[in-house]
Amino acid sequence: MAEKSSRNGAVLALKPPVGPRLPARWEDSVATVAVRGEVDREAFWAIDYSVGRAAAEAGRIVLDLREVTHVDYAGVTEIVARRRELLARGGDLLIAARNPYVCNILKAAGGAELALFRSVEEATSAVAAPVARVRAMRK
Repeated sequence: MAEKSSRNGAVLALKPPVGPRLPARWEDSVATVAVRGEVDREAFWAIDYSVGRAAAEAGRIVLDLREVTHVDYAGVTEIVARRRELLARGGDLLIAARNPYVCNILKAAGGAELALFRSVEEATSAVAAPVARVRAMRK
C-alpha cells in the first residue's frame, strides 16, 4: 500500500484490489483510495493523482474519507471532475464518508452529484450491483 503525506497531515493510501490479479474488465475492477486527517487544496491534488493512478487499473474507485475531519471546499470541484471523467469512460467514483460536517462541505461546494455512502462496504456493494445487472443482461 502506497502512502503519501501532505504538509497539513492528510495521509493517502492506495489500496488496489486484494488477492491475485485475475483477468478482469476495467469497468468491473474496484480500488480504494483511503484518506485521513484534514484535506486542503494541495491534498485534493494528491487525492486526484491517487485516484487517477487507481483508475489506470480499476474503473470503479471508492474514495474512503471516513477518517477525514475537514475538507477545503475549493478542492471539491477536482473530485467532481474526476467522477465525471470516470463516468464518461464507463467507471465511477464513490465516496465513503461518515462525518456529517465533511458530507455537508462536499455537497455545498458543488459535490451534490457525488455518490456518498456511510462505509466502504456500502460503496463497494453499490459498485457491485450495476456490474451484476450488466453481466445478467449479457447472458
